[in-house]
Amino acid sequence: MDDPSVEDFERFLTCPWSPTRFLELRQGGRLLGVAVTDVLPHGLSAVYTFYEPDLADRGLGTLAILEQIAWARREGLPHLYLGYWIAGHPKMHYKSRFRPLELLGPDGWRELRGLG
Repeated sequence: MDDPSVEDFERFLTCPWSPTRFLELRQGGRLLGVAVTDVLPHGLSAVYTFYEPDLADRGLGTLAILEQIAWARREGLPHLYLGYWIAGHPKMHYKSRFRPLELLGPDGWRELRGLG
């Protein structure tokens, strides 16, 4: 975004049809990252995760996904949706490390194998 307003930021991260929650990743009192998460009837949806740029080597994105999985389990929700995925895209490759990995296509959900 170029020079976004507060309203632009809110529209990017929240939606009117799903409660949006912000999962904070903290060490002591220090905020390390935030995982923006929509709460759906049958799962959580990982919208966006951002974290302290100086801590990129700590795997905070992976930690966020693991925390969202734990959250879904505590709530009895069977799914965590990791959102859009483009095969071969370097910034989306991390999603292929989580199993089972399913893709929604014209014939419904199917498990993808042999990735990662």
